[in-house]
Amino acid sequence: MQSISAGTLIALAGLGIGAVVGAAAFVSNFCALGGVSDILFARDWRRMRAWMMAAGVALVGTQSLDAAGLIHIDRILAPYILWLPTIAGGVCFGFGMALAGGCVNRALVRLGAGSVKSLVIVLVVGVTAALTTEGFLAPLNEALARHGRLDVMIAPEALHRILGTIPMLDAEVARWLVTAVIGGGLIVFCLKDSWFRSTRDQFIASVVIGLAIPLAWTANGGTTALNFAGPMGDFFLVLKKDYSPSVFAMTAIVGVPLGAFVAAALTRNLALETFTAREEIPRNLIGAVLMGFGGTIALGCTFGQGLSGLSTLSVSAVLAIAGMLFGCLWGIRYFEAGGVWGGLKLAFKRGV
Repeated sequence: MQSISAGTLIALAGLGIGAVVGAAAFVSNFCALGGVSDILFARDWRRMRAWMMAAGVALVGTQSLDAAGLIHIDRILAPYILWLPTIAGGVCFGFGMALAGGCVNRALVRLGAGSVKSLVIVLVVGVTAALTTEGFLAPLNEALARHGRLDVMIAPEALHRILGTIPMLDAEVARWLVTAVIGGGLIVFCLKDSWFRSTRDQFIASVVIGLAIPLAWTANGGTTALNFAGPMGDFFLVLKKDYSPSVFAMTAIVGVPLGAFVAAALTRNLALETFTAREEIPRNLIGAVLMGFGGTIALGCTFGQGLSGLSTLSVSAVLAIAGMLFGCLWGIRYFEAGGVWGGLKLAFKRGV
């Protein structure tokens, strides 16, 4: 019997993990933008707690695997912090997902449930990501990375590795201190809320999505987990000479709408969705462009830097998350104020 190649196994793992995430996200309405909106307009923290729970589980799981030697996160962490691209890209991505009604993962989930509008968003994100990686936007991407870089040198840009350089503080001790404070803190904060615990779909889905991150690190040999922004461009660059896309990332992207489709079909929630008004089209297209560009220069989206990046305790991930949250808040306030500048002033004035 002919054995299955390692590449095929990685591709199948990406497809399966993506499908599980897609199904869980559909059933629970998992959405970072929705979490921020619910807090602003309904003082409802459940969807945000779902995202935070997933982040906490992902962090604890990933650090446990790394400490056990099953994965080696240090190999992908650079000795410098890309502070400018991660912050600027995070803000662009956050504002873009507010305009487009959700992040890239959310668009993939809606695509699986029958949204033509989300198909357009996904395609524009992919084209923009490709242009930012290898096209006419690449020089801007490279310039931001070159001039917005802070060399750490003493250690990989992970919080526990940097703290581990302090005399009398071992890196492993620092790892578990930071993991307990951030990862454990997020989990405890979420579990303290009885309303969140009683919302079974959101609670279970958040744990499942969180566990998908360390599983993805393991399945892919610790080189990447789940990321849905920059890798979207791989579908347009795959035929380019000497370009080597991540097979795992590409199949995971395919798996998300597949899983969402199965979940929507089983719950009888498949529905054709199109643009309902002409003014929706430019807003969603601009949002998709901002997500494609921002997610690429920031090296990740709400999954790529948000869940996967934070699970490595990357400083850049923390900066990207802060940028995304602010960009999302700015985008939501933009709708209230009726303008970009007015939305920015309102974001600073009202905050959350």
